[in-house]
Amino acid sequence: MIDVVVIGGGPAGMSAALVAGRGKKQVILIDEEKPRNAVTHETHAFLTRDGTKPEVFREKGRRDLLKYPTISIKNSKVLSIEKKVEDTFEITTESGDIINTKNIVLATGVTETLPNVKGIENYYGSSIFSCPFCDGWEMKDRPLILIAESVQALHVLKLLKNWTDDLIVTTNGNKIFDTDQKKMLEINNIRLIEERIIELKGIDGELQSIFFESGEKINRSGGFCTTVLDNRLPFIAQLGIEVNEAGFVIADVMGHTNIKGIYAAGEITGPSQLIVSASQGHMAGAGIIADSCEEAFQSIQK
Repeated sequence: MIDVVVIGGGPAGMSAALVAGRGKKQVILIDEEKPRNAVTHETHAFLTRDGTKPEVFREKGRRDLLKYPTISIKNSKVLSIEKKVEDTFEITTESGDIINTKNIVLATGVTETLPNVKGIENYYGSSIFSCPFCDGWEMKDRPLILIAESVQALHVLKLLKNWTDDLIVTTNGNKIFDTDQKKMLEINNIRLIEERIIELKGIDGELQSIFFESGEKINRSGGFCTTVLDNRLPFIAQLGIEVNEAGFVIADVMGHTNIKGIYAAGEITGPSQLIVSASQGHMAGAGIIADSCEEAFQSIQK
């Protein structure tokens, strides 16, 4: 019986494993090794790690974990989680392992779908991004495009005005703004293009121009886009873990979900930056230690 199984090896998962392992718990971290930030060249706004390459961040994180004999790492995919008697769980992995555990930390992050624009994957992570807080500084004062297919664009474009005064918004053929919102864009000198994008053009990942269905060509040196984030883990529904209207797992500040023994941290609970995910993982690890200490005291009293 393993004390803690952490599913997901990003900043949330590694942080949860580190805290739980340092709390003298036997921890197994299971990582599928498909990080969402694999396309990103640098990590930003993470104190002491600003500008670090994601692969270096992961390598250093794993190195920190493996200093502790209480922590081990398995590179695999979790296929199923079954709740057993006495609030324990049985985990089956793609590599054939069956692991019994008292506590699980879900830190799998989310999957990301880009706007339906030809060639966008060639620029995403290099000159087109999704998070202004992560990459706004690097794109500051440039002529930018915001590609948005949902009303989420309204929030993002307001943020982007902090980094540039030269912003164009395109909805790729979707009608997502009402009359009042269009008026607001006009007042703030933001051009709105509701035509479908035919293609993006650039060199070596650096965006140069956008071609529209009408034949118009717009020159831009970079931009942002809204993405669809999805949590596609079948065992969330199977275990009865509560999610919010957007589909993210509901967890409190210590990572507790509505299922005893299951904790959640990172983007599985909602979009966040690396430093926030790491903090949530830390709190989930601390929550496990605090809960186990409380249970130990209660059992002695009985």
